[in-house]
Amino acid sequence: MSEPRKPIFGFLWPKPDLDAPVDGAYRQLRMVRLTSRGPVRVLTLAVGSVLTVAILGTALMAGLAAGLSAATVVGAAIAATALVLLLRGWVVGTYVNDAALTVETLWRRRTLPWSDVAGIAIIAGPVPFLGLPVRIAGSRCVVQLRDGSTVATHLYTASPDLWLRPEAFDMAATRLQNWFERA
Repeated sequence: MSEPRKPIFGFLWPKPDLDAPVDGAYRQLRMVRLTSRGPVRVLTLAVGSVLTVAILGTALMAGLAAGLSAATVVGAAIAATALVLLLRGWVVGTYVNDAALTVETLWRRRTLPWSDVAGIAIIAGPVPFLGLPVRIAGSRCVVQLRDGSTVATHLYTASPDLWLRPEAFDMAATRLQNWFERA
């Protein structure tokens, strides 16, 4: 009876690994998103998720009731495309770890080792408004590569994650700069 009492849900708070490195030997291997998802992105994706689930459920029930036809095949293809785009929408962003920087867009992933990165710059100019093709004045954080090219990140003043939060843009740009300097 002298053992300390354990909480019922103690597995939710595991004890720290005492053998884990706590000095310069620590390496960040998992990709970390530079900014949290902003309120506009979360709201858009949450509504999109609810609509996609409702539409997929309706399409599945209609397909099972009507049998296989050209319309059900086209409906299934549209539903599958909507689901894939929605899932990619949750992943879009700029990620970092000790080895590389990754820019995830809706259509592709670009991973840049830190050894290829020459610098990080904040460029003033037209930026997409909430990720749409409409351009407004703002600032964007870009990655300058050693070959002279630049890669645009998702860190810009009118992004769905940072819109109307200038301090969040400043913190994200500083965080990216710190990762670059540390790498």
